[in-house]
Amino acid sequence: MIPGALTRRVSATVRLCASALLLQIGLTAIPATAVAATIYVDQGGDLQAALNLSQPGDEIILQAGARFVGQFVLPVKPAGAVITIRSSAVLPNRRLTPADAPLLPVIASNSVEPAMRATDTSNWRLDGLRFESTLDGHYNIVALQNATNITMDRLLIIGGSMGQRRAIMGNGRGITLTRSHIANIWRNGEESQAFCAWDGAGPYTVRDNYLEAASQGVMFGGANSASPANIPSDILVEDNYITKPLAWKGTPRVVKNLFELKSARRVIVRNNVMENNWSDGQNGYGVLFTVRNDEGGSPWSVVEDVVFERNILRNTENGVNVLGYDSYQASGRATRLTIRHNLIITTGTFLQIGAEVGVLTVDHNTILQNGTFVNAYAGDIWVAGTSARRPAAYAVETLTMTNNLAYHNDYGFIGDGVGIGMNAITAMTRTRNWTNNVLAGEKGWSYAYPAITWQPTVADHQAQFASEGTLTAGSPYRGAATDGTDLGWVGLTTATTTPPPPITTTTTPPPTTTTTTQSTVTAPPPVTATTETTPPTVTVKAIGKSPRAPKYRVTAQDASGIASIQVWCGSTLLVAANTSPVDVDLSVAGLSSGTYSLKVVVKDGAGNATTVNQPVTIK
Repeated sequence: MIPGALTRRVSATVRLCASALLLQIGLTAIPATAVAATIYVDQGGDLQAALNLSQPGDEIILQAGARFVGQFVLPVKPAGAVITIRSSAVLPNRRLTPADAPLLPVIASNSVEPAMRATDTSNWRLDGLRFESTLDGHYNIVALQNATNITMDRLLIIGGSMGQRRAIMGNGRGITLTRSHIANIWRNGEESQAFCAWDGAGPYTVRDNYLEAASQGVMFGGANSASPANIPSDILVEDNYITKPLAWKGTPRVVKNLFELKSARRVIVRNNVMENNWSDGQNGYGVLFTVRNDEGGSPWSVVEDVVFERNILRNTENGVNVLGYDSYQASGRATRLTIRHNLIITTGTFLQIGAEVGVLTVDHNTILQNGTFVNAYAGDIWVAGTSARRPAAYAVETLTMTNNLAYHNDYGFIGDGVGIGMNAITAMTRTRNWTNNVLAGEKGWSYAYPAITWQPTVADHQAQFASEGTLTAGSPYRGAATDGTDLGWVGLTTATTTPPPPITTTTTPPPTTTTTTQSTVTAPPPVTATTETTPPTVTVKAIGKSPRAPKYRVTAQDASGIASIQVWCGSTLLVAANTSPVDVDLSVAGLSSGTYSLKVVVKDGAGNATTVNQPVTIK
């Protein structure tokens, strides 16, 4: 104990008299310059009384293993040093795990209200606490609103049998979450987040946590902020393990993504491992930079000055989705976004971009994708200050695509209605810097790309990798980047506190059997075009209804064969295939109720195209 410090104890047996005595001490006997006090709260003690009586610099120590039930409020205090609420046990100097539960006091709400709330207050530190779900998992467990300088360190939060809609609502300034374990966050029919903030200027630090939630592990934005000054800003998300249990597949969890920015400025997302994401409530993209004014009251929403670097994103149905403007409500823009030095392993599309993104840089990434490299579209946008939405003119205003390793597969860089390769890149961007990229695979040889785009065979490309996306010693990719370094990613900067499972390569495309050989630095021979000019015939037929939306079968025929079938609903690509027929189930599109136009674009082997628009209604 600090010499001269006060010690107070709130116990079960003397709770009322002790509370009254402490109230008297707190109000009259301790001057503003008094030394910090230590307040002990044992099992059965009055935690709210201790919170009310504490003064700047005090330490509230909760008995390890004790249980405190209620809706506790961190009250407004005079300006001064931080008040700490902590466990009486000696805690490990690392991220907590469920095995540490016996070391922690438990705080539980017995209603739908948060177990702990901080509104308009400042300077609190929560260290070594365990929180249980609210009643039936409603709303938030910890709720911060207009709070300042709040540190949450070594928290253990695990949702109950009915899940939990949100673990932490973190609206404020100077909000920090570190070394915590948050798991089993989900709600039937509702979106859920481990950590979410939308109405506070920051800065925010989310570092070295285990975060497990169905809809988003971490999200900024998604609801109205009070003013442009309250856009979440100066954000660091670093060294976290963000995941979802695979056992949630096929259950009503409203799975959406792992990390999302809907309104945020000056963001660094670095050195995280993010894994396990699939189509459910959305179309399976693991990371979203999608500016949204969801509730309509924040037309100043932006996503700008974002660096997403040195992360591992794996076992996700699709990779990264970037949206320039909201199409449903007026919004600001997504711009000055950098995606660099990441390892991204996906069974589908690496990158979807559209709706007039401003400046986007994609540099030094290693991408092991089974589907499309980039899917670009224009879509509709609603720019803040205008009266209505309008069609976008392009996908990205300024695109830099350099030093990446990826597969071409069927579509490479594809633009909505404008083809594949150079045609799509030119049509979907206003200015571009594309060089020193690898798009491996024979399927890309019939399409033109900017110089320098290397297109080795799949087998040659796969031979360049040792493990976990690292290059072999003699790989020609070494030193081949524009900056003289290796192509692709360079690995995590440091090991996360709790290492994730090893990377598997089950999502890497298998080698393609071919008798053609090609140098890793020489373009393939040109393809001779056929003179067949008859476009393919296309039929779209309803084949039944899913629980929410109809299913359709698309059948295409042509004398020169079918090269590609794309099925779009609005700006969302639902199906991409090169065989006929294909079935489309709109229940997995993540669309709200309403009437839409289902657009089918079919190309034959000679490059002739047919477009069919089919109105559909989702109930």
